[in-house]
Amino acid sequence: MINLTETALKVLEERYLLKNERGEVVETPHEMFRRVARRVASADEIYGSNSHETEELFYSVMRNLEFLPNSPTLMNAGTPINQLSACFVLPVDDSIESIFESLRNMAIIHKSGGGVGFSFSRLRPMGDTVASTMGVASGPVSFMRVFDVAVEVIKQGGRRRGANMGVLHVSHPDIFRFIDAKTSEGPLRNFNLSVSVPDRFMEDGMVDLINPRTGETVDSVPSREIFRRIVKAAWRSGDPGMIFEDRINRHNPTPSLGRIEATNPCISGDTLIMTSEGPLPVNELEGRAFMAVVNGSEYPSSSGFFKTGHKEVFELKTREGYSLKLTHDHPVLVMEDKPVWKAACDLERGDMLVMDSGSSFNSGERLSTFLSLKSKGYEDVYDACVAGANAFNANGFIVHNCGEQPLLPYESCNLGSINLSLMVSASGVNWERLRRTVHTAVHFLDNVIDVNSYPLPEVREMTLRTRKIGLGVMGFADMLIKLGVPYNSGEALGVAERVMSFIEGEARRASSDLADERGSFPEFSGSIWDEMGFGGMRNATLTTIAPTGSLSIIAGTSSGIEPLFAVSFTRNILGRKFTETNPLFERIARGQLKRDTVEMIMSRGSLQGVPGVPEKIRRLFVTAHEINPVFHVRMQAAFQRHVDNAVSKTVNLPPDASIRDAERVFRAAYELGCKGITIYRYGSKMNEVLRFPEYAGSCRDMSCPN
Repeated sequence: MINLTETALKVLEERYLLKNERGEVVETPHEMFRRVARRVASADEIYGSNSHETEELFYSVMRNLEFLPNSPTLMNAGTPINQLSACFVLPVDDSIESIFESLRNMAIIHKSGGGVGFSFSRLRPMGDTVASTMGVASGPVSFMRVFDVAVEVIKQGGRRRGANMGVLHVSHPDIFRFIDAKTSEGPLRNFNLSVSVPDRFMEDGMVDLINPRTGETVDSVPSREIFRRIVKAAWRSGDPGMIFEDRINRHNPTPSLGRIEATNPCISGDTLIMTSEGPLPVNELEGRAFMAVVNGSEYPSSSGFFKTGHKEVFELKTREGYSLKLTHDHPVLVMEDKPVWKAACDLERGDMLVMDSGSSFNSGERLSTFLSLKSKGYEDVYDACVAGANAFNANGFIVHNCGEQPLLPYESCNLGSINLSLMVSASGVNWERLRRTVHTAVHFLDNVIDVNSYPLPEVREMTLRTRKIGLGVMGFADMLIKLGVPYNSGEALGVAERVMSFIEGEARRASSDLADERGSFPEFSGSIWDEMGFGGMRNATLTTIAPTGSLSIIAGTSSGIEPLFAVSFTRNILGRKFTETNPLFERIARGQLKRDTVEMIMSRGSLQGVPGVPEKIRRLFVTAHEINPVFHVRMQAAFQRHVDNAVSKTVNLPPDASIRDAERVFRAAYELGCKGITIYRYGSKMNEVLRFPEYAGSCRDMSCPN
C-alpha cells in the first residue's frame, strides 16, 4: 500500500497516470511505478545483467517514496513518447534561421515533457542593423516573447506546461530591457530569467556593453547601476536571478544543462595547434581525433576540438611579440617558483609565460613576458580534451585544456530526488538506508540515459558523450523536524553539510562501480575526474538540487531543501485549490496543543505570535518568511559545497522586505560561494502558487533570528 495524500492522488490523476482516449485514468499509482521500473530496468540487459531483479529494486524505492525520478520519467517511461529527461539546453545564434530552428526544437522538447534553457547573448541588440533587409533588429527580448507565446500553447506531453530559462550576459547592450522584462505581470510568464555575470562584475567597476555582432563597445556603465537595477526588478517581480559564471567554470565538472549556457575557457578558431602532423588551425581539428604535441611529447585528443559558443575573446600579447586570442578565463602556464596555471584575466604585467620548448617541461623553459590583454570582440570559440597532458600548444603558448567537461549545446540531464524525510530513525539519520538509496538512484538515473527516446538526434549524441545525471533531495525541512533541529540554526547547517557530503561521496562510489561494470563516459579521458585520479566514472556529473515541486507533493514531503512555506496553507495546482497542513505538525499538535491554539495556527499558517505554544515547538516549525533572508543563502551555500551542478533554492522575502534587504541577499550569495541566486518577495505576484490562509508571522526586518 502506497501512503499517498489526497493532494498527491489529485496530482497523479491530473498529470502522471495514463489515460485513455476519453481522458479516463486507466492505471493506478502502483501500476505507474511498475511501468516506470520495468522500462528503466530493461537497460540492464544491454550489459548482461538480470533486469527482473533490478525492476523489483527500482519499483521498491519508488513505491516506498524513498526516491522519485523527474516528472518526464514518471509520465513517459514505457509509453510511446518515452522521453525521460527533464532539462535541455538549446543554442540560439544570431540569425533568423537559427532562432526559429531553436523555436522548433523547443516545441518538440516541450511536447515530449522537457524544459529548455537558452542563452540569448549572441543576438544583436535592439536597433542594430540587419544587412539582408536594410532593416533594424528588434533585440533578444522581442524574440523571447515569440518563444513565450509558443510555450503558452504547448503543454509538456499534454499534461505539463512548458517552462523556459532565459539567460543574457551582463555585457549585452539590451541588458536593461532584459532586466525589466518581467517587472509587470503578463510578459514572459513562461520564462525564468537570469543575468550571467563574471567575477569582475561584483568588483564594482565599469561594464562595457558590447554588440555581439561587431564586437564593438557601444557604452560603458557602472556595474553598481546594473546591479541595483537587477535587485530592484527581482524585488518587484522575482526576476531576474543572477548566475555567477566564473564560479560555475571553476568548481563544476560540467555545469547544469537544463538551467544555463555557461562560459567555458576557450580559444579562437584560427589558433595554431601543434600536432603530430605539424601546426594546424583549430577549425581544421574540430570534431576529429589528433595527437597534440606538447614539449616534444605526443598526447591524444580522442574527440578533437569542439565549438563552445560565440563569446568575447581577448588578445594576449607578450613583449617578445607572441599573441593568442582566448576567453578571459582560459588558464595559461606561468613561471613563478614553479610552473603554475593562471587565468588570462589574472595575468599581471611582467608575468613570465611558459612557451613550448620542444622538450620536457623542466629542461630550460622558454619564457615570454606578459604585456597586455585586450578585448577583440566576439568570435566562435573552441576547446578540446587532451588526455595525459591536459594542455596543448596554442600559438606557442602552453594553455590548459578543458579541465571540466564542457557545457555543450543540445545536452540534456535527467534528474531524481531522494526523500530525506524517510532517512531518519530513532537514533538520528539512517545512514545505511540513505547509502542504499543513493546507489539505487545512481543506477536508475544511469539506466535512464540508455532507454531514453531523445527528442533530437543532436541531444542523443551529446548526452551519451558525458552521461550526466542529477541526483538531489527533497524533504530536508521534514528531516530536520524529525531530528528536532530548527531550520534556522547552526545545527541545521551542519546537518545539511553532513547529509549532502555523504550523498556526494556515495554517488561517486556508485558511479565508479558502474564504470567498472559498464565503462566510463566517453569523454572521461582528460576530464576533471581523470585529473583527480579516479580510475573511471560512469557519469560526468552526479548531483544537483532540483525544485521538486510536483515530486514532493507525490512523496508527501517538503520541497527540495526549502523550509516549510507554512504549517497550513492553500496550494494552487492546475487551477484548483487544496488546503494542506504539515502532517508532522498535526501529529505533534494532537498531543501537545489545545484545540483553540491549533485552530488559530491553522488560520494564520504560522506558530509565531500564537499564545500557548512551547518555544521548542515554535522554533521547530519556523516557516520560510520567518527566517532571515541571508540565512536562506547560508543554507543554499552549505548544500552547494557538495553538489556538482547548481542548487535550486528560492530566498523567500516577506512582503514588506526592502530593496536593501534584497541587495544583501544577492551580495551574500556571491560572497558565500553560491553559483546563482533567485529571490521571491511574497505578494509581488497577483497569482501565488502557495498562499497563507491569513498572512502572518513574517520576518519583518533583517534582525530576525538567523
